[in-house]
Amino acid sequence: MLLRLPKIGMEMTEAVFARWLVDDGAVVAKDQPLYEFETDKAEQQIDAPVAGTLRHIAVVGAVCRVGDPVAEILEA
Repeated sequence: MLLRLPKIGMEMTEAVFARWLVDDGAVVAKDQPLYEFETDKAEQQIDAPVAGTLRHIAVVGAVCRVGDPVAEILEA
């Protein structure tokens, strides 16, 4: 399952990828916090929608547009 940067708020178009909360290649549980991103208004934490093995795509510090792929979860 490909995870994309979600749109949080009506005016959000991009965000800075702030940090990973789980290592690349780690097994994650559904609803486990995965990463954080920052907009000009807030910091947001995103949780895993499914369980599986996490693969990082986004790089910390990168500016990502809404809808850009940031990670992939390979379901077991």
